[in-house]
Amino acid sequence: MDSYASDDETPVMTAMLQMSDEEQHIVSTVRAWVDAEVVPAASRLESKNEYPSRLVDQMKEMGVFGLTIPTEYGGTGASAACYALVTEEISRGWMSLAGVFGGHSVVAKLVQSFGREDQKAHLLPRMATGELRAAMALTEPSGGSDLQSMRTTATADGSDYVVTGSKTWIT
Repeated sequence: MDSYASDDETPVMTAMLQMSDEEQHIVSTVRAWVDAEVVPAASRLESKNEYPSRLVDQMKEMGVFGLTIPTEYGGTGASAACYALVTEEISRGWMSLAGVFGGHSVVAKLVQSFGREDQKAHLLPRMATGELRAAMALTEPSGGSDLQSMRTTATADGSDYVVTGSKTWIT
């Protein structure tokens, strides 16, 4: 931990000390992976506008996509502190890669909070492994990412939905 936090990073040190040994190990593992795999590849991938398939596969292997998903659905059920520090580490390496992880985590939380039990049982185990990854369509031409300004709608039409509107960026 000493190599991670300096005197001016006491909130990070406090969060690390409050986490379990397993969670501290997760953060340390992600930190080492970011240094070894993400940092050397980020600039090349960014300049080529290439999707980071290999890095995403490595994230799946590490169980990163299941951090916030409860253990009963195959996730880790990690604390908010662990999630925040893992997000910070991935962001340190490449912000675009953190977007892959962050959007997925937000949708997983929405499924946990508002999904029916059959939806949770169907989606969350696959989301925990990264087999199924989620994204968000939030930003619109007229309102940016302001939720109150959204104009896109989805209307039921039999067993289908009709989506009307447009998005400018999807994470």
